[in-house]
Amino acid sequence: MIIILDLEFTAWAGSQEHGWSRPGEFREVVQIGALRVDSAGLLVTGEFNQLVRPQRNPSLSDYFQDLTGISQTAVDEQGRPFADALDAFLDFCDGHYVLSYGNDMVILGENLILQVPEGRTPKRGLPPFVNIRTYFNAVLPATVGLSSGRLAFALGLAARLDREHDALADCYSILETLRHLRELGHPLIAV
Repeated sequence: MIIILDLEFTAWAGSQEHGWSRPGEFREVVQIGALRVDSAGLLVTGEFNQLVRPQRNPSLSDYFQDLTGISQTAVDEQGRPFADALDAFLDFCDGHYVLSYGNDMVILGENLILQVPEGRTPKRGLPPFVNIRTYFNAVLPATVGLSSGRLAFALGLAARLDREHDALADCYSILETLRHLRELGHPLIAV
């Protein structure tokens, strides 16, 4: 089994270009999306999709809402505290390797500091993690500079782009790319 992970986190116009370095900008997780995948057949055996209420910036920017389609109302009504969402995600992972197209585990680590109350620790340790962006970019040069949600579309693996910057949809884009690599005879990850 492997876990494919994608996160959506707070953003503002220009925050990526400035590295979230302007006053008050923090990369607080707002959505955790994940797929549990049988590594032998690359078949989905489970989905995880959880909204999170950010603590430092509880009001989502218009930029973020437009980018992700995640509304303030949805986060207010369905979002959980990060620590609770992380515990649920770690249960979902059950110690299996986690793959993401980027530094999502770093973002989770930042949120352990930003959003977990003092004295509370996750009920499990973080699972082993692999950032597959460099591998994808080396084997499939057409993926360079793409977000996870654009991978399958740009490679012609998806007839249409459902919704880029939706964590769960982005996981499916990563999965389609992994399936494509396997069809081309490449291993899931290069060791």
